Amino acid sequence: MKNLFFINIVLFLFSFCCYSQEIDVIENYKGKSFLNSIDISKLTKDCEKTDNFWHITNTEREEILERCPINQMASYFNNLYEIIRNNIVIYDVNDLKLTINKKIYNKTVNNKIYPVKELNLSIFHKGNFKDKITLANSSYDVEGYYWLSNQYYYISPSKDVYLLLVKDIDTSVKPIFWKHYQIDEKDLQFQLKELLIDEGYKYQIIYPYKFEILEGTLEKSKYNIDKLKTCYQEKYSTNCSIDSYRYYHNLLSQKIISLKNKKTNFNESIEKIDKQINEICLLIPAPNYYETEEFTYNITKCLVEQLNKKIKTIDQILLG
Repeated sequence: MKNLFFINIVLFLFSFCCYSQEIDVIENYKGKSFLNSIDISKLTKDCEKTDNFWHITNTEREEILERCPINQMASYFNNLYEIIRNNIVIYDVNDLKLTINKKIYNKTVNNKIYPVKELNLSIFHKGNFKDKITLANSSYDVEGYYWLSNQYYYISPSKDVYLLLVKDIDTSVKPIFWKHYQIDEKDLQFQLKELLIDEGYKYQIIYPYKFEILEGTLEKSKYNIDKLKTCYQEKYSTNCSIDSYRYYHNLLSQKIISLKNKKTNFNESIEKIDKQINEICLLIPAPNYYETEEFTYNITKCLVEQLNKKIKTIDQILLG
């Protein structure tokens, strides 16, 4: 019996060691480590071209382009599309295998054909497919404005995968979103841990509980209160939807203070309510491409509806 107990402990420790070790991805396919932590506001500023960009000297233009780290990564990823033929195994240890698959296809818009290049990262366990995410892609967006879209990545030794989607237009290179995934070797899934959105408004999600507006929180909204009370219901009015969330969140915070001043038995804090509400709304699937506008609408609509429920509950207490 003692020997069996000892064997079980050894097997547990061995299993823990195997599943907690770092991964050593083939160097050529790791991506760029710059992406593991970004200041999205600074990145936006560094990658913005001046108004007179096309009227200055070539040397001055080069200096502006070199200031943007995204420009420094572009050639590396362009080369990846060339050297990866179809499937390539980048890690294969203890029944866990990671592969990168290249996909090239065409999309047709207004009877015109536009090429799309894509790299996907897949998890296999004991030869069985488990999960997949898009690592990188390159294509022209021609359905709205005309710009070049690129997604870049980094796979770290700690099993973290970082993605950055940007659009390259005439005036600048603009980040759209940044994602942080973690490879969960127990569930054999890519678990989304963090999401940053930058589409004229900037906000951060840390799963499963945190939603935070990064810029403009203290600014006065350009919308009047009557508009803020309804604009979260209007699809694609995303700037107003963000302001609507801020309005109702501030209103709820004020009512909680009123309850405390009234010395009621209500003992929930705004932090506790935020956690409850966010856990519900952050179940909405994150955007994979340019669905950021629709995603922001869905998230803010859910959050505002939940905030309103709490506000109505507190109003009843205050009137009681």
